[in-house]
Amino acid sequence: MDIDVTEILFDDATRIREDLDETSLQELMESFKNVGQITPIVIERSGQLVAGRRRLEAARRLGWTTIRAEYRDSLTEIDRRIIEFDENDKRRQLSWQEAARAIAEIHALKKRTGTNWTASDTAAILGLSEGKVSEDLVLASSLSNERIANRPSRRGALDTLKRERELALVRELARRRAENLGLGTPVDTAEFLTGGVIYNADCRQILKTMAPESVDLIIIDPPWGIDFDKASQWSSKWIASYDDREEGIQQMLMEVFPALFRVLKPTCHIYCFYPIQESQWWVEQLTTAGFMVRGRPLIWFKTGQPSITDTYTSFLPAYESIFWGYKPGTNNIRRLFARPVPEAQGWPREPTIWHENSKPPDMLGKWIESSSEINEVVLDCFGGGGSTAAAAFALGRYYISVELDEINYKKSVERLKILEERKEENEKT
Repeated sequence: MDIDVTEILFDDATRIREDLDETSLQELMESFKNVGQITPIVIERSGQLVAGRRRLEAARRLGWTTIRAEYRDSLTEIDRRIIEFDENDKRRQLSWQEAARAIAEIHALKKRTGTNWTASDTAAILGLSEGKVSEDLVLASSLSNERIANRPSRRGALDTLKRERELALVRELARRRAENLGLGTPVDTAEFLTGGVIYNADCRQILKTMAPESVDLIIIDPPWGIDFDKASQWSSKWIASYDDREEGIQQMLMEVFPALFRVLKPTCHIYCFYPIQESQWWVEQLTTAGFMVRGRPLIWFKTGQPSITDTYTSFLPAYESIFWGYKPGTNNIRRLFARPVPEAQGWPREPTIWHENSKPPDMLGKWIESSSEINEVVLDCFGGGGSTAAAAFALGRYYISVELDEINYKKSVERLKILEERKEENEKT
């Protein structure tokens, strides 16, 4: 009903918020001019104002003689929600989460009426700007995301939401790049991240799906076939997650090396950790697959490494050996190094947070910088705890990592997600 504005009773002295925000009033008056009064004020049967002080003031300033009103005891559910929001918002500062949720509920109730209700209409009935309502509707739909919901401030939540959307976009681009490399999502688990993709699968399955000559650099640390679970130095340190018997590993590698040769681009490099006591077999398999292999191995000297061995029956191991090779191009040419890298490097072993036998990313990074360029593809089909992927991501390369063991796969995914978050924060600051 329409009520004479002079008949409405109110006492500003009882208002917790004494002043009427002038900016908000001006916005509401403009809304009244453009779309009229959408939401009535609420009064008691006695004429006492219950809710709508700003609407009443806007009407008085515009020179209205009457204003639409409803009695409190005849309100619909939608009206009660609007009043609840209005009163709570004025009496105490709602958290941004509460405000966003309340605005979204009101907006949803209005849309159910079947009209072409918009965020602009919701803003008008609440006396808020359309921009704020639009943002809060998006925030409300994102409250299931703890990274957004747990931000203490609304601005921080909006910033996080923006980064989440950007992250989703970059991950989608990474997924599409994987598709262009011949990689669809296999039956096994796959995680597409901003810097690449990590698969939980047998690498032979993934390599079959990859397009020929799609990889710029290979760094691998395959199983060595040394029955580590039967050796005392490993049995108490490592829970075997695959069959490491020599005959099984050798058969697997005889399938993997030709597949690696197929996906590597001509002239590009491969780094392969191997057991030096089995050098002849590994050289034969790599060269049979087509690789040109450097006869003199690279060496990783483990500085400060507590050795794992039978202390009184063997020398304390202090290094690992790595084959370097390349896929020959026309006239047997190979890619030149982008920067010099020594054939022997001293690095402490990485802490066993991500993998029991993890390689130091800083060392892997030296090879990645020397043998590839930014945005090129680095493949590690025995991903372990994700050291190669981490090093490639840090240097702006696109990584493809494959790990058969589910626990190690999950660890490497967690590791790369943490690195993504750190990179986001660094870019923000």
